[in-house]
Amino acid sequence: MTQTVLEPEVDQERARLEAIALLTDPATIRYMQAMGVGEGWKCAEVGAGAGSIARWLSTRVGYSGKVVAVDINTEYLRDLRSPNIEIREQDITTTPLEKGVYDLVHVKILLMHLPERDKVLQELVEALKPGGYLLVEEADIRSIQTCSPPEPLITRAASALATFFYFGGADPGYGLKLLPAVRRTGLEKICTDGQVTAIQAGTPEMQTITLSLAKLAPIILQAGLMGKHEVERAFELLEQPSDLTVYSPITVSVWGQRPVEPPVFQGPSPVMPE
Repeated sequence: MTQTVLEPEVDQERARLEAIALLTDPATIRYMQAMGVGEGWKCAEVGAGAGSIARWLSTRVGYSGKVVAVDINTEYLRDLRSPNIEIREQDITTTPLEKGVYDLVHVKILLMHLPERDKVLQELVEALKPGGYLLVEEADIRSIQTCSPPEPLITRAASALATFFYFGGADPGYGLKLLPAVRRTGLEKICTDGQVTAIQAGTPEMQTITLSLAKLAPIILQAGLMGKHEVERAFELLEQPSDLTVYSPITVSVWGQRPVEPPVFQGPSPVMPE
């Protein structure tokens, strides 16, 4: 059972990150495979979380490649011990990646939390080599307001989550805005895909929602968006087995390639006719 705001505080963040990875990583890996990620690639995993994609990339790029795993909190990356992985504790909003050095830059469910998302997105593009790929995956959490059979308390809890996002300058619906945002960066060969899963109450997959609610519940209570008993009842409805089914957050994935610069002419200067 997910620990609520009334139970002793424990570190549930790793479990939350791993639950999200379990739900979303299979699609991420398919996209990267389609790009041809392979031996010798230099990759940046921005917002590396618990390290699942950084770990997978390290097996693909081999010893001649490199994976830079970046996060503002690297606590959950300490078990990444491959020699081709570099762990960086770095705030991407104030310290951008190096320009023009990466074959692949990947970011998942991060930009939606950043008020400076447009600036950061452009800086991620600038970190690519000519011909390098950017893969951005962002969520639209408003989808979890839909459930069957209808349950007003769950819809209210989901609405409270979305409202909290706005308080901090985040955008709970950024996934729906991602495609035009990436197009504005000047990338070429842009592709997009989306993932959503129906999650039934009482199943392990429900942790992707309950752990996020548990993380934000104290702030939701403090802001008066819900009462203590309402939050507890929402947890019960989500965690106890029943026919109640909700949509996961919609994950929108967009990827594109930095234009290859035209070759510089190296031959002799052309002779101009007299």
